[in-house]
Amino acid sequence: MKTLTGLLAIIVIGAAGCAHSAPKLYAPMQPDGWSAQPISITWRFAPDADLDPATGTPVGDEGYYLYILTQAANWDHSTVRSFLLSLARRPWGHCWLILESPQNRLECGHNGNFGKLKLDYAAGVGRKHKDGDPNPISYLWETMSDGVCEMGNPNRRTPSFVWRMPITKRRYELIYGYLMQRKYDQIGVRANNCVDMVTDAAGLAGINFIHRIRLTWPAETKILGQTVRIWTDPEYRALEFSTPGVLEVDLRCLAQLGIGSEATDWYLAWKR
Repeated sequence: MKTLTGLLAIIVIGAAGCAHSAPKLYAPMQPDGWSAQPISITWRFAPDADLDPATGTPVGDEGYYLYILTQAANWDHSTVRSFLLSLARRPWGHCWLILESPQNRLECGHNGNFGKLKLDYAAGVGRKHKDGDPNPISYLWETMSDGVCEMGNPNRRTPSFVWRMPITKRRYELIYGYLMQRKYDQIGVRANNCVDMVTDAAGLAGINFIHRIRLTWPAETKILGQTVRIWTDPEYRALEFSTPGVLEVDLRCLAQLGIGSEATDWYLAWKR
């Protein structure tokens, strides 16, 4: 059970990863059935996005900004083995946001999967494996009801990257209303996780990000010499979800292109 619990901590909500140095997010289909593919987007900006007509980059009103903070887990998706090893080193990641106006700075995020109301994802998959379930990975299709809105940075997380974009007062109000009205109790791997909250907010600012990945799993794999079944029903062969790692790579690329800017040093200095 411990072996499979470690295996599935890979996708446990907190999820994600890639690195700023040499992220390995993509793996073509391999003989054992493993593949990893970030999911592309159709449009970077909404039709009504607030863009400078000369440069095509976002503009806003003075003092209004949206910040996105990522803490990537730096997983190596090249093979099942490399993925599990990188997960063992760091089984989680996170992202959250800051909404700023001239008068206020609101920092918040979405967290959950605490294992208090029912087994957390890793433990749930391990239990299914121990009980002989033919699809132990299916526990990741469950939705948890212990989600919370975290105000500030209660766990004192250090982001691996902070991205900032100017927004208008109108966009600020749209995002603020969304954050105040959003339901935080439901949280899951495939939808409604910390990344989904942040990217939904960014959508209200008129910008879309690459933030989802599709993992295709072999029916079984070997871990420490032990053959472990992952799925029997093909319904559970592929899992799509949002990850801080994929999002961070996209944000870094945007900053290099002049779409938004890096604000990591600013954040660390502010928190000091």
